[in-house]
Amino acid sequence: MTMRHCHSALLAFAEQLLTASGLAPDRAAVVAEVLVEGDLLGHTTHGLAQLPGYLNAIAMGGMAVAGDPATLSDRGASVLWDGRRLPGPWLVVQAIDLALDRAATHGTATVVIRRSHHIACLAAYLTRVTGRGMAVILQSSDPSAASVAPFGGTRAIMTPNPIAAGFPTGGEPVLMDISTSTTTNGLTGRLRAEGRSLDHPWVL
Repeated sequence: MTMRHCHSALLAFAEQLLTASGLAPDRAAVVAEVLVEGDLLGHTTHGLAQLPGYLNAIAMGGMAVAGDPATLSDRGASVLWDGRRLPGPWLVVQAIDLALDRAATHGTATVVIRRSHHIACLAAYLTRVTGRGMAVILQSSDPSAASVAPFGGTRAIMTPNPIAAGFPTGGEPVLMDISTSTTTNGLTGRLRAEGRSLDHPWVL
């Protein structure tokens, strides 16, 4: 049975749980917004389905609830942060806001974040940039958690390495969010939990 929930109720629910776990209300609101937006975009493996894992990571000390990223390098149009295991959605939003300001000055901007916690659905961030009339490319990788074998291989060497991009137009923006692997860890895990099979022989 499919259940429908009000968007505002889901936001409030996620915010309350995150705040109760120790996140400041403003950061909890950002994380909740990104997760719910992922669901609205149809990427349900990277929406509120991630919330239990986030809450557990906070409880176990794997996700930091306070502090700010450390700037390791700043060259104007390019910035490198140490994310200090802070909430990924909050970090990405801060990085995008910084990149928008820098791009207005330099014409382009790149922000790289090391040691971020999980950043959820990449597509959820795109309109934050395209709405300002700019193009955006987001990429993510976690070399410490290899789960993807290269074409023709049998050993996991890479991660799914998702890529998302957005381009403004005279009307609706062009948005895409893809994985460089055949499927995603989230979808594979969901099908396994539900006792279902993949559409094709994708898992080695």
